[in-house]
Amino acid sequence: MLSGYNECGGRPHAAPIPETTLKWMALAMSALVVGASLGCDSRETATASESPPPRTAGELSAYAGSESCAECHREAYDEWKRSHHANAQRDLDPALDDEVFSPRREIAHGSQTSFADTKDGRYVLTTAGRDGKMRDFVPAEALGVFPLWQYIIPGERGASQLTELAWDPVAKEWFNVYGNEDRQPGEWGHWTGRGMNWNSMCAPCHTTAFRKNYDPVADRYDSKYVEKGVGCESCHGPLKAHVEWQRKHPDGGFFGDPTLKKLTPDQYLAVCASCHSRRGDLTGRFAVGDEYFDHYDPAMPDLSQTFYPDGQILDEDFEFNVFQLSYMHDAGVRCNTCHQPHTSKIRKPVNDLCLDCHQSSMGGRIAIDPATHGCRPHGPDAAQCTDCHYPQTPYMQRHWRHDHGMTIPDPQLTKEFGIPNACNRCHQDKSVDWAIESAEKMYGERMDRPTRRRARVLARLKQHDFTAVGEALELLAAEKNGAWRSVFLRMLTPAVYEPRDPDLRQAVRQVMIDRLGDPSPLVQSAAIDALEPLGPAVSDHIRPLLHAPYRLARVKAAWALRHEIDLQSPVGRELSDLLVYSLDQPTGAFRWANFLNETGKPGQALSWYKKAVEWDPHSAPFRHGYAVALSRLGRLDEALAQMLEGVRLAPQDGLFAHSLGLVYGEMGRLPEAREALARAVALVPDQSRWWYNLGLAENQLGNFDAAVAALEKAEELEPSVADYPYALATIYLEQNRREQARAALGRVLQIDPNHAEARRLAEQP
Repeated sequence: MLSGYNECGGRPHAAPIPETTLKWMALAMSALVVGASLGCDSRETATASESPPPRTAGELSAYAGSESCAECHREAYDEWKRSHHANAQRDLDPALDDEVFSPRREIAHGSQTSFADTKDGRYVLTTAGRDGKMRDFVPAEALGVFPLWQYIIPGERGASQLTELAWDPVAKEWFNVYGNEDRQPGEWGHWTGRGMNWNSMCAPCHTTAFRKNYDPVADRYDSKYVEKGVGCESCHGPLKAHVEWQRKHPDGGFFGDPTLKKLTPDQYLAVCASCHSRRGDLTGRFAVGDEYFDHYDPAMPDLSQTFYPDGQILDEDFEFNVFQLSYMHDAGVRCNTCHQPHTSKIRKPVNDLCLDCHQSSMGGRIAIDPATHGCRPHGPDAAQCTDCHYPQTPYMQRHWRHDHGMTIPDPQLTKEFGIPNACNRCHQDKSVDWAIESAEKMYGERMDRPTRRRARVLARLKQHDFTAVGEALELLAAEKNGAWRSVFLRMLTPAVYEPRDPDLRQAVRQVMIDRLGDPSPLVQSAAIDALEPLGPAVSDHIRPLLHAPYRLARVKAAWALRHEIDLQSPVGRELSDLLVYSLDQPTGAFRWANFLNETGKPGQALSWYKKAVEWDPHSAPFRHGYAVALSRLGRLDEALAQMLEGVRLAPQDGLFAHSLGLVYGEMGRLPEAREALARAVALVPDQSRWWYNLGLAENQLGNFDAAVAALEKAEELEPSVADYPYALATIYLEQNRREQARAALGRVLQIDPNHAEARRLAEQP
């Protein structure tokens, strides 16, 4: 991740509040994946200056447009023309849009009421603008086909916005894609906010050959594309040279055309995955034939609420992410195996399609007998393979999507960990116990399969149950699928830092180091993310990956080594491209600000922190990052204001309460510091360093007993840290309790025999 891990507070003197410049917060608060958004297209290099250079328009002259394909490929063209891809973005059409806006329609959503109407011959949406006032907005285009479409509203400085209000062409009604959410003007996710910006969030996958062309200095877009919708050249690459050659050589035939390059199945998979995945974009320049991992950082199951521990989709994850985890992916199945390339529809009825392969034993697996397999094998109501193995989840309220992880339903995991199962998704009137009994009756011992064991272990890791680490390492060592290996590393990452057992931490760290040599770029990047916060201690291990085969691993390594990287080197340019790419989004501004702050330019970072806060004022981490830079510059009043707002936004986050305590400590406001630190340990009682800081604050306020209790708690939580007994020793000496001080110093020297201050104090009479 573009994040880090560090601790606050050095070895204390006689127990003052430790110096707290909040440097650690610049790391702890910036938990952002490498490719956080979408972006720019030129290869200019960013430098560590306050305003990175603007980007220029992409070169689109190599594209011919889909209409040119109809000359020779009429059947394929006609199939494509009716597809969702072709119509992913379209001009307004009275045949489609008149009924959407006429008669006048009232749309209730949350606490708001909007209206769709026709005025002076134009379609109009009357809704709250950025300032919260009701205004008429005139849509320019429509986005999407079925089961919903939204409207694109032109904005300022080349930006366009997508409405949160959508039209259901089947139900013939307006609805809010966010359901019961009541997004308000000023929020990042409101339709006027950057979370609904067409240039960043929609256009790259709804147009052909899109170039965002964002100028971060002027905060302006000059976006370009070849055509609306996903055109022929989105999947086949630029074809102007091909069209021109064919026109010059009408009898040359397909095989004589030197402009055509045959793509491998994996290259075609990368084309589909470039849009059909939840991912961060590293370049904004993916081209047909490129490697997916040279341009994207896909979301995978981890500690977030994005996937279930067994790999099923939870949040909106599209198809490719979990498809990588499937047996089908490993067996060589690709999108076009099941889907027609020009219509995207499946090639034949579902069960017949699956039985093309599964009617015989494959790879040692049991052949599927359609007469006996499943709970409804016969009749017109017979179950489809997809009912159980591609369960559907609705996103945007009405868009049902199949989970392409091809998982096996396991109601036992529902009972143990709340992981959904396809049995109860269908039989909603039945209990989980009924589903368990039914599955056991049908499949018996086959239910106790390796996927169940893996899901159990990952679910325990997600709950921070470190007793699962040993079994997880065992499964990791045997795992053949690189995507699953990366999932294990993501779930194991907290074990690099959090367990009290230093041997356990070291064992996990060594596994992470070993996995830097894994052939999978997903595994390499996950290992870098886990190790990067350790800083110089692992730099030598990470440095070889600056030359890794895939850009994903290279830019992760470059970020980890950002304090030493030469931005003019090849990998440095890749990193700077990434940093500049998403500067139109608050996460990108925040990441750039962190880069400046962490490389010794906190003054230059301020404007970018400020932008991140302005663009997403409800994000507590952005407030805290801003406070870091302000604190470094001695602007403590401003830092405090940002920190207080961050705590207000995230009142149950102990880390933010702890941070607030440190700011108060810097300002000499010790009673407020103690109150905030006490709140922090009440929220998260297992953080030894927080107890340590609380103990120092209590001692500074003259609360000897409370100080000792807090420091003893810190030592109890992490007895291998010499700072804690040393702080106790200094406090005992101040109280002239020499025997207790001597005992504490003994524990210090047992941990660190070379601790000079402890040795000096121990030698005093």
